Amino acid sequence: MAHTDGLTGVFNRRYLYEVAERELEVAMRYRQALAVIMFDIDHFKKVNDTFGHAAGDQILQRVTQVARAELRSADVIGRYGGEEFVVILPMTNAQQAYPLAERIRAGVAAMRVSTEKGEAAVTLSIGIVDMRQTEKINSIEELISRADQVMYSAKQAGRNQTKIGR
Repeated sequence: MAHTDGLTGVFNRRYLYEVAERELEVAMRYRQALAVIMFDIDHFKKVNDTFGHAAGDQILQRVTQVARAELRSADVIGRYGGEEFVVILPMTNAQQAYPLAERIRAGVAAMRVSTEKGEAAVTLSIGIVDMRQTEKINSIEELISRADQVMYSAKQAGRNQTKIGR
């Protein structure tokens, strides 16, 4: 329980950072690729306001189920904030992470949650970055921050899309 988010069952933010720091150290030591995906549920406040918080909780659970179904056993997913999630992909660059992110995005877009007030549907905005062997990264916070910026650009560009950072 100390390592997982009680609602979604994925790692909580604190433990996500611990695991991600270890993955970054390994990637740096062995000069391996490491990708970070950050995704956010678009207009989640509107979902809670329209369908209620119980429906919002159910959507958070379903979104994480969709994401986990696409991940490899070596991949790490954690809840970063309210409706934001981070995925750490060892031995993966951003181009390799893109099809995975798109499968998650499409799976969530196809998902429907029945509520007393009708069917709820959501989409994701996704940002992907990777650690390149030629750059000096000082912390996992730097990579996650870059992924957050790219995710924000996906939101600015209209939401429900995946963008790769440079």
